[in-house]
Amino acid sequence: MQTKRLGGVTTPTPEDFATMQRSQYILHAHDGIVSKIPAEKSTLPHDPKGHVQTVETALAPDGTVYVNQNTMLCKSTDGGRSWSVCKRAEDMAGQFQILGDGTFISAQDTSGDGSNRAISIFASSDEGRSWQEISHIPIPEKYSHRYLYRLYRATDDTLLCGVSCRALVLSDDGAWQGGIIDLVAYRSTDGGRSWDDGNRICDWGSEGGIVQTASGKLMAAVRYQRPSLPTDPPDLQKETGSGNSAYKHIFLADSPDVGVTWTNFRQLTTVFGQCHGFPTALSDGTVVVIHDSRYPRDLDAGRAMVSRDEGETWEDEVYYMYYGLGISGYSQSVALEDDLILTIAGTTDNLEAHHSWHAAVGHSTLTAIRWRVVAA
Repeated sequence: MQTKRLGGVTTPTPEDFATMQRSQYILHAHDGIVSKIPAEKSTLPHDPKGHVQTVETALAPDGTVYVNQNTMLCKSTDGGRSWSVCKRAEDMAGQFQILGDGTFISAQDTSGDGSNRAISIFASSDEGRSWQEISHIPIPEKYSHRYLYRLYRATDDTLLCGVSCRALVLSDDGAWQGGIIDLVAYRSTDGGRSWDDGNRICDWGSEGGIVQTASGKLMAAVRYQRPSLPTDPPDLQKETGSGNSAYKHIFLADSPDVGVTWTNFRQLTTVFGQCHGFPTALSDGTVVVIHDSRYPRDLDAGRAMVSRDEGETWEDEVYYMYYGLGISGYSQSVALEDDLILTIAGTTDNLEAHHSWHAAVGHSTLTAIRWRVVAA
C-alpha cells in the first residue's frame, strides 16, 4: 500500500493543518472523506532549550505521565490535561522508563562519531531528582560509532536497550564508502542491573519505538536508512536528490519472546522521508504508528497509520495529528485506560527550521493530544 496518499483524499493544505493545530480536533481521512475527530489538546511547559525531536515519554504504574525534555521533566496526573514541572537532575535528559515498583531507569550515552564507549544505566527512586549508576552495556570494539535507539519496558519489567551499532567507512567529504549498521537490542530481566550480549533486530536501523501488542508480542518501528548497495536491483526506486540513500523509511519487526529473537522485518511507509515512527498498542489488537512526513516541509504533518491485526496489515486511512509551520517533529504516545491515546508531539513555527536543525532549539512546543481511533 502506498503511504503518500491514504484514505482516498488529497493531502490537506498547510492552511488546513495550521487551523487544525490551533483547534480541539484532528483530521481523519477515510473512504474519500476528511472528518474532524474531537481531541483534547494542552501545551506542556516551555523548555528554553527544547527541540521538536526531544520527546521522551513514560507512563508510571499509577497512571502518571512523565515527559523528559532537554532541561526539564514534566508530569501529568490527569491523563495529559494539565502539566507541572518536576525537579530533575540537570544532566539526566534523554530516554527513561518506569518499572512496576516506580523506579525510574535511564539510559545515557554520548552519541556521534567515535562514540564507542558503553551505554550507562542509571536508576532513581525519587522521581528523577537523584540517580545512581547501576550498570553499563559495553559495545563491541568492532563498532566505531553507536547511537541509542530506544529504552523500552515490557509489562513484566523486562528492559530492552536498543543501540544502533555502526562500523562505517567514509570518505574525507563524509560520503559512504562501505561498512554496516546493526540495530541490537540488549535485554535485562533484573531491573537493569545486568544485560545480555544483545540480539540483532535488523541492519541499517536507527530511532523509533517498541510496543507490546495485545497478544504479548513486541513490535518495533525502525528508521531504515541505508545507501545503495551493489546487490540492489537496477530498478530500485530512489527519491530525487537523495544522494546515495536508497531507503529512508519506516520498517517493522516482531519479537514473539520479549526481545530474544526478531522476525518478520517488513516495510511500512513508502515515501522517502517518512522515517521516524513510534507505535502504540490497544487492547483489541489495534496498533497505531505515528510518523513524520518531512518532504515537502509545508506538508510535513504528523500522521497516524492504523492496523487492526497487530501490525500485519494496515488500513487505507490516516489521521493528521499535528503541524508546525517550521517543522512537525517527533512524537511519542501512551495508551491510557479505556484505550484512550495520549500523544506528545513536537512542533516549531520558526521557518528557519526548514533549513537548520538548530533553529528549532528554544523555539519548540510540545502538545499533548488526547484522542481515540475511530471504530472500524
